Amino acid sequence: MAKAHSRQNRAVNKAAKTERYYTVGYVPQNNKATAPPAIHLKGQWLKAAGFDKGCTLTVKILEGCLVLIPDSDDTRTIRQQYRRQQAQLSEIKLRMRELIGDYQAG
Repeated sequence: MAKAHSRQNRAVNKAAKTERYYTVGYVPQNNKATAPPAIHLKGQWLKAAGFDKGCTLTVKILEGCLVLIPDSDDTRTIRQQYRRQQAQLSEIKLRMRELIGDYQAG
């Protein structure tokens, strides 16, 4: 007979801390048949792996494999700068269209 604190009944097939199991779902849309596939990851293990709230990341796509890489501070800074420059460029284009419209009308 096993003792009261025996480990004999512990789970043998328990997932390793470095493995998680998910099912690919879909993003709800009007037509389920054309809805794009989606994977929703959640859990405290993400923070422990370097993916805290607000963290940006890069997804490397390989045959049958996705690799998630948290962005470095330099990468985040460059992306923020790029977004600001794109917004400025859009504003300049809009102003140019307005000026051309005013010029052609006048």
